Amino acid sequence: MRIEDFGMVVADEIRGILGSEYSIEYKEVGRNNGVTYHALLIKREGDNISPTIYIDGFFHEYERGTDRSKIVNDIIRLYRENAIRDGFDASFYTDFSNVCSRLAFKVTNYERNKKALLDLPYKKMEDLAFVPICLVSDKILGEGNITIKNEHLRKWEISFDELWENVWENAAKIAPVKRRNLFDIAGNVMGDGTFFCEDLPRNMFVITNCQEMFGASAVFYPGYLEELALEMGSDMVIIPSSVHETIVMSAPDDRASLSELIAMVKEVNRTVLAQEDFLSDCIYLYKRQEKKIVVVHE
Repeated sequence: MRIEDFGMVVADEIRGILGSEYSIEYKEVGRNNGVTYHALLIKREGDNISPTIYIDGFFHEYERGTDRSKIVNDIIRLYRENAIRDGFDASFYTDFSNVCSRLAFKVTNYERNKKALLDLPYKKMEDLAFVPICLVSDKILGEGNITIKNEHLRKWEISFDELWENVWENAAKIAPVKRRNLFDIAGNVMGDGTFFCEDLPRNMFVITNCQEMFGASAVFYPGYLEELALEMGSDMVIIPSSVHETIVMSAPDDRASLSELIAMVKEVNRTVLAQEDFLSDCIYLYKRQEKKIVVVHE
């Protein structure tokens, strides 16, 4: 049985248990880098929001022999534990004056998200795309974000430039930079215990945002690289760890060292990083005199 068939069968069985007061929809959810998850949306009549229950893990359980009736009951229990009883007020999103102070952006790989970007008011930088988002905080739902689409600009009656003026102005306020020294993070031992932190340069930083979610954008906040380069007194290399963080260090003087960094990035991307978190196989050089970012290919 394919996961699509599994999802629809389970949806029918849940519908039979919960009754006509509920609508149950099987849905494929597209994520970053073309990754697709499979989910059920269970909504009670009168609710304006419903939890998204991903079934990929349940499907793997089914393939390993777990009885489907148990899975159905587990999904219903999960829904009841996470159902939103008081609703969610999304009316703020209809007025740009409510949204503008909550704007930030995330960074994705341009080529891997080319199709999805057609619907988004993104900015392109080398092989990356900057995608505007609205950060939301709710006492019931917690922290999250809404990806801004071209249709939102039409509803708000604002231009692309007006949107991005507000993104640049507010991103660092609503999702401030969080900087940590990689030397301090490593402690006394890194990896399998054979690589000691004394081998790390002291001016090698992990850059993210305070939420540590889609924090690779933080290093690209207006003026931030200029300030960091002044502090470090050198050109800098930006290493794309993932969509959630980057590593910044002083730029080496020789091309061989740059090539080694690129090889390291590719190795991590292939062996450690989840496909959804992939950002780039390249590294980036910030030239402090020109205040310019250029991509470094292999």
